[in-house]
Formats: sequence, structure tokens, C-alpha cells
Amino acid sequence: MADTPGHYVTGFSSSEWTGNALKDSGSIWFGTGFIAFLLCLLLMIFIPPLRSVSAVLWVCNVTAVLAMIATIVGNVQREKRSLTKMTDQTNAFMAEVTGDPNARITRGRMQSLIVDKKRGLELQINGVPGLEIKAVPKDEKSTQVRAILTRPDYGLQSFDVLLEAEAERTP
Repeated sequence: MADTPGHYVTGFSSSEWTGNALKDSGSIWFGTGFIAFLLCLLLMIFIPPLRSVSAVLWVCNVTAVLAMIATIVGNVQREKRSLTKMTDQTNAFMAEVTGDPNARITRGRMQSLIVDKKRGLELQINGVPGLEIKAVPKDEKSTQVRAILTRPDYGLQSFDVLLEAEAERTP
């Protein structure tokens, strides 16, 4: 982290936001379906309608789909909360640094900053470019959103050359 320039704005770990809410949904469906199948085999002893193969398959599939939907909805809500928190922290930082309360980003723009780590969001401070908000990986399990402040090029070096040339020209 020592070689990462900029001011830390916010960050997240891979458990807070993965960008893929459907991750592991197939294994959840299969695992829940298998457990439901074992439960149906046990319940066949006591419930005669479960002695049909189609009834067992129907119960297993419905149970697996409901468990998968519940898991996906939970993941989506958790990731939205995390992304909203990061967006709010970034917007508060941007308003403080730029002095412009309208300098805000949306949750979708924050998501695109995180997904496309090469591109950043360039902002102006009092009308002068010099701030870039960028998502940079801290390690393999976490990412940080950093603000990189750059000094604007006012062309002072060329102004100094002109002053020196004028000083040499004048006796």
C-alpha cells in the first residue's frame, strides 16, 4: 500500500462486494436439492404422497429454487448497501475537496469505477483539473477507492523562461 498514491476515501473487501451476486448459485441449488431429496426419502415413510418420484422431484426442485432465490436476493441487497455506503463516502469527500455540492457520482458510476480499475473519474477543484477518483486493488481480497490529487500545470516553467529571456535582453 505504500506505493499507492493518493488519499484513502473508502474501501471494501471481497466479502462486502463481489460484483457477482449469482456467484455459487448453481452449487446452492444442487446442495439444497440434494438435502431436500434426502429429507423426502425420510418423509416417505410418514407421508404417502411423497412416495411418487414426480412428487419428490417437484419438492426438491421447488425447495432448491426458493433457497437459491433467497440467497441471491440477500447477496444483491448486501452488495447494494455496501456500494451505497461507499458512494456516500466518496460523494462527501468530493463535495469537501471540490467545494461543489453538485459533484456527485451515482451508485452505477461507482460500480463502473470499481469494475474498470484502469479508468478513473477526473474532477475539477475550483474549475481547475487536478483530482482523480480511482479504485485501486490493495491486495487480492480488498480494494480501495483513492483520490489522487495532481498539481495543475499552469505553464510556470515557460513563464520563467520568458522572464529570463527578458532579463537577458534588457541591459
